[in-house]
Amino acid sequence: MAVARLAAVAAWVPYRSWGWAAAPVGPHRGLGALLALIPQRAPRWLPACRQKTSLSFLNRPDLPNLAYKKLKGKSPGIIFIPGYLSYMNGTKALAIEEFCKSLGHACIRFDYSGVGSSDGNSEESTLGKWRKDVLSIIDDLADGPQILVGSSLGGWLMLHAAIARPEKVVALIGVATAADTLVTKFNQLPVEESGRKNCISLHSA
Repeated sequence: MAVARLAAVAAWVPYRSWGWAAAPVGPHRGLGALLALIPQRAPRWLPACRQKTSLSFLNRPDLPNLAYKKLKGKSPGIIFIPGYLSYMNGTKALAIEEFCKSLGHACIRFDYSGVGSSDGNSEESTLGKWRKDVLSIIDDLADGPQILVGSSLGGWLMLHAAIARPEKVVALIGVATAADTLVTKFNQLPVEESGRKNCISLHSA
């Protein structure tokens, strides 16, 4: 459903020139509408000139290396933050990248540590570690202001990344953001479980 909406937004927003563009009217404004309100001075990117993204790794001395794919383009850039154990090659991640290609905007998609092509062990992963992964992507890979697109659990991490890096995050787009579900599940845990080292905690190492 989210992919269909993105495709509909992409087809709906009529870009007459690479400057101020027409945006859909109404309360449901998507990524296309948000980018349409940002004045641009660079020439239009033609579909025949679309770039290809190759797999790269962000080396971190004391943390697992992160696999990512980065599409160069205009600012603001887009960072897709996947859901629980989701990969950067998922349907939503690829749809976001294709949409960014069509508009000429930069895009980064990545795998959490312990997931997909990234280093690490998924059984040792915590939300605190994945939060550090998102911040590493923002700090070490992203150029200029960024729009964060968080899917499911990625929406929860998106919110905390925005709080931690307010100077770099200019907008947030949640796709079935699971912040309320996460908090509810945590509050339902027995006291013994919620006190464990590997419990759901943003401050776990």
